[in-house]
Amino acid sequence: MRLAIFGAGGMGRELADIAKRSTQMPLVFVVDEPDHLEVQGVPLIAPHDLEPDDLLVIALGSSGARKTVAERFSDRRFGSLVASSAIVAPSASLGEGAQICDFVAINNLVRIGRHFQANLFAQVSHDCVIGDYVTFSPRATCNGTVHIGDGVFVGAGAIIRNGSPGRPLSIGEGATIGMGAVVTGDVPPGATVFGVPAREADDPRAVAN
Repeated sequence: MRLAIFGAGGMGRELADIAKRSTQMPLVFVVDEPDHLEVQGVPLIAPHDLEPDDLLVIALGSSGARKTVAERFSDRRFGSLVASSAIVAPSASLGEGAQICDFVAINNLVRIGRHFQANLFAQVSHDCVIGDYVTFSPRATCNGTVHIGDGVFVGAGAIIRNGSPGRPLSIGEGATIGMGAVVTGDVPPGATVFGVPAREADDPRAVAN
C-alpha cells in the first residue's frame, strides 16, 4: 500500500513533506503526463500505474479541481493526511481525503466533509459544520458555530466571525472569501466577498485570494 499524492505542484510537495514526517507509507506523486521519473526523491507515476490498494490524496488548491479529480477516481480509496504539529480535537470529525497542514487547529465538535484542505496555521473553532471540497488558505480563521457549504474557498488571513447556537453564521455553497477579508455576516451561495468588513465584489475577478 502506498500513499499516492495527486499533483506534484506546491501543495503536493508540501503534503509529501508532511507525509514523510507522519507516516511510514511509501509515497508516489500522480500526474496525468509525467515528464520526470521523480520529484524531490518521490517517484512520479501516471494514473494507470496506481495499484489497487493505493490511498489517493488530491493535492490541488482549487475546490473545484479536487471535486473533479475525486469524481474521476470515485472507485478508489482516498487517504487523509494530518500533520504531526496540527491539533484535531477528539470530538471533531474529518471526512475522507482531508489535508491538515502544519499548525492547523480543528477544535471541539467540528464536523468537516470530504476532501477538506487546511493550509498552514488555519483554524476552525468549536461547533462549526463544513461541507465537502472546502479550502482554507494559510492563517484563515473560522470562529465558532459557522456553517460552510460545499466548495467554499477561504483566502489567506481571512477571518469569519462566530455565529451563535441558535443562529449559526452561514457561508453559502461555492462562495469565495477574499484574502484578508473579515466576514461579519452571512455570505450567499456563489458570492465573492472581500475587505474589512467583507462586502460582495462587483467583479469577482478583481479579488485576490
